[in-house]
Amino acid sequence: MKKFKYIPFLILISCYFSCTKLDTLPTDFVTEANYFKTEEQLNIGLTGIYSILGHSALYQDALLHNMSYSNDEGIFVYTQAALVAPANFSYSVNEATIGNMWVVLYRGVNQANILLQAIESDGTRSVNAAAKEQIKAQALFLRAYYYFMLVTRWGAVPMPLEPIKTPTSINKERTPITEVYARIIEDMKYAENVLPAASALGPSSAGRISKNTAQGILARVYLSMTGFPLNDQSKYNDVITWCQKVITTGENYLNPNYADLFVKQARDEYYIAENMWEVEFYGNVTDTYREQGYVGVRNGMSALLGEEYPGFGYNFLGANIELYHRYQNDPVTALSKDLRRERNIPPYIWVGGTATNQVMRKQYLPVKTTLNLYQRWAGKWRREEEIKVPRFKNGNGTNFPLLRYADVLLMYAEAENHLNGPTQAAYDAVNKVRERAFGSGYRVSAVNFNAATDGGSGYTQAPYVIFDKSTDANGANTADAYTTIANGRVTGVVLVKMGGFYGSTPPSISFETVDGNGTGAKATAIVTAIDPAEARLPPGLSKDELFDEIKNERSRELAFESLRSHDLRRWGILVETIREMGEKHGGTAPCCTVQNAYVTAAANISEKHLYYPIPPAEIATNTSITQNPGW
Repeated sequence: MKKFKYIPFLILISCYFSCTKLDTLPTDFVTEANYFKTEEQLNIGLTGIYSILGHSALYQDALLHNMSYSNDEGIFVYTQAALVAPANFSYSVNEATIGNMWVVLYRGVNQANILLQAIESDGTRSVNAAAKEQIKAQALFLRAYYYFMLVTRWGAVPMPLEPIKTPTSINKERTPITEVYARIIEDMKYAENVLPAASALGPSSAGRISKNTAQGILARVYLSMTGFPLNDQSKYNDVITWCQKVITTGENYLNPNYADLFVKQARDEYYIAENMWEVEFYGNVTDTYREQGYVGVRNGMSALLGEEYPGFGYNFLGANIELYHRYQNDPVTALSKDLRRERNIPPYIWVGGTATNQVMRKQYLPVKTTLNLYQRWAGKWRREEEIKVPRFKNGNGTNFPLLRYADVLLMYAEAENHLNGPTQAAYDAVNKVRERAFGSGYRVSAVNFNAATDGGSGYTQAPYVIFDKSTDANGANTADAYTTIANGRVTGVVLVKMGGFYGSTPPSISFETVDGNGTGAKATAIVTAIDPAEARLPPGLSKDELFDEIKNERSRELAFESLRSHDLRRWGILVETIREMGEKHGGTAPCCTVQNAYVTAAANISEKHLYYPIPPAEIATNTSITQNPGW
């Protein structure tokens, strides 16, 4: 909302044909009468509003790492000053990423206002009324979603509901938070009433808003209102209402395979039953048309010379050791039966490679080394799973989830527990998520290996252990292990992931040499049936105990989906959580990058960081606005 006027034609046509990012602001205005006249043109305008989600200030880049962390789920470990400030709370009112987010969100609002005005104008009288109503519903919902992003980050914000056309029309006072939420709900309800169910949109429709999506996001909006700053406990009833609308349709359900959700996103595949709404990205550097993101690039594992394979990774985002320890852990083996842990926090990193030879290999990380647990990376999205090649250093086509059905179940459980205590309904919702997380069938519980007879000979580098993955189509839930060698022989096979989805017949094990040297090593797997009961919460929890479990379960399930900081904030524990994290790990985390990620954030955070500062450019041009407290 700087003193700009927009050219929707240039903005939207640019996105429609070349999908270049909207990093500059136009200076002229074209009215809806000059452009929006046909259904096709209205849909192009709608595409432009959707494209805001994929802007670098939002989910293409910033919201994947430095604008969503550090917290008790992920730590931002990159040291470049321009990127680290938003993550360690050292930013000032002039922070560019905050200013960019504000501008881009209001750009989305203004584009929605332009399109909504066009829909109601005489210029579109010839457009089919039903088609216009569908476009209107989506534009209203997107505008409401952008206002939701604004109000949760800045509090009371200006709320223009018509296009910004003149310099004087940018002078807008901050609309009270309750009024912003009221309009968000009004528009989202309107959209929900009009939009078709996801089943009517088709199996590849996750990028578009359906009735199901609108219901789930409405639940999220109401849940936000129950906590800071409104603390309106009455809204828990609405959370249950909107969650139940999603649950009772029967259209949405959990993918039995947790990892498969994110493999599909890397492969440009869809599973709309659970991945209900996604920011869509597409293509690589070889494509004429591309709309690339950084999912798994900025918020994935390091592979700084792995552009060809496994794919370049910046490793900006480290996994908080608190997240690692939230997953159920076997005290003897230090392995987790919860398949989400090794998916979200991989047991390996990529090493090797040179400027001329990008060949890289996995280096496995011992699970019992405490110091090592501080130096793990986010791995929910993995570049080696991409099928669009050649892989590009700065971008990919991996989609990012905005709403999953698992979140709907956990929102329902939180509201049900608050209103009625630890009921069976609350338990069931959480346990559905947990049971899925443990997988089904059989897991590899141990590996039989005799160093005296099974070590082979001639190995100059530790070979890879390959478990047969014929029972798991994408291999994301196969067991994993690494080897140790001495004097040319394999001396040990160390299991680091038990996997799941196996049959009662153990998977075969083979050994793959790294450099072609070595042969003869052998081992056999031992499998154990997966019992769903071991995933379920213990009975008899109190209301507070179940709430603690739900808070932890949201972290385990939704790790690195850019929701955690908002959860901590609405629960009223953001500041204390960050401070406790620093006190607990400041003296034990390895120096210096990782340690600083814990310590600096804890030292810097204060109550003023519950809201972002209003950008100075807004204050300079909008004479009616005021700054947030503490800034």
